[in-house]
Amino acid sequence: MKLKLLIVACFAAAVSVYAATPSLIHRAPTQQKMPGKMDIPSVDEKWGKCAFDHQQHLAFSDCIYCHHTNKGLTLDSFNSGKADKVPLCAECHARKEGDPKTPKNKDGEELWSKLAYHVNCIDCHKGEVTKIPKDVGMAAIKKQGAGPTKCADCHEKKD
Repeated sequence: MKLKLLIVACFAAAVSVYAATPSLIHRAPTQQKMPGKMDIPSVDEKWGKCAFDHQQHLAFSDCIYCHHTNKGLTLDSFNSGKADKVPLCAECHARKEGDPKTPKNKDGEELWSKLAYHVNCIDCHKGEVTKIPKDVGMAAIKKQGAGPTKCADCHEKKD
């Protein structure tokens, strides 16, 4: 009797593992939609959110320049649903200076929102990109030096 119970239990376990395996091996494509125009939050005391338009920025850089945690992300992989979930920049960077959850660069410098966005955004707008996110090459930048550089050009002013 115990042997039959053991055989049935092993069979049930094998079926369970087999049924779960396809979802572990073959991830179904996730259909995401590019946000288009959106607001990037700000933790600054004086300046509020920034307006951002994904469509407008496609001519200036590849997706991977800003979304550097998504290895191999391209517009084609995103549009076809083959890309991993693309997190918002704010999920990692919308923190104040000193937050222990803030990512750091190779020099140990905190990449809190003001620093991370300003290095990526303003340096590109000025045409002075010198710091590239880890594992992203200069080829991700298509064109630079054509964007606003004054705070009020992008930010709302807080009351």
